[in-house]
Amino acid sequence: MSPTGSVVTIESTLAEIDAWLTEYISASHPEIGRTGPICPFVAPSRKNNTLEVRVRLVGQDPTAELLEEVARSSLREYELLSWQGRNPMLRALVVVLSDLRDEDTALLDLAQARVKDDFVARGLMIGQFHRNCEVTAARNPRFVVSKAPVPVLAVRAIALHDIFFLHEHPHWFRQYREKFGKFYGPDATAVDPALLDLYRRAERAYGHSS
Repeated sequence: MSPTGSVVTIESTLAEIDAWLTEYISASHPEIGRTGPICPFVAPSRKNNTLEVRVRLVGQDPTAELLEEVARSSLREYELLSWQGRNPMLRALVVVLSDLRDEDTALLDLAQARVKDDFVARGLMIGQFHRNCEVTAARNPRFVVSKAPVPVLAVRAIALHDIFFLHEHPHWFRQYREKFGKFYGPDATAVDPALLDLYRRAERAYGHSS
């Protein structure tokens, strides 16, 4: 049920998510702090037929443990999917929690934090989006970027720009470095200076060197 008491169908929820992916996530924004769309990943993923959307119901009394299990089952589903597109770097799974109420979205934040280590260890990112989400843009901490009309968990492969999200802990950085360290050699002139600065700082902090 919606806040007004009207029945929300899976079809209407999927239409709302499709509009959000198209009109917000795949669009540019003046506060994002860079050119290009909010998420540069989504439009290529959709074009490549490697963006899958699933709807999951959590009931009237969800717990952080239940949402954590939803997240972990999404990891298993991601790894078992028969993907249509050929580029594994563009694979994305959007899990829509269509009946999770706005007042319960803090549980989604908690579940995402609990499972992130395991996702990163598998070479994946997991992010949460909902009306109350306070996650800010990597290049503009004043812009609360991860708002969505319906609660969502998004799973995708770690990308080059994810140093923004993986430099804070040594085990996250280690996974990132194993995958993208080759781009940060002594002559890393092609890498965005903001990414390069974070990478070098993490190297120094965790005792690595190029």
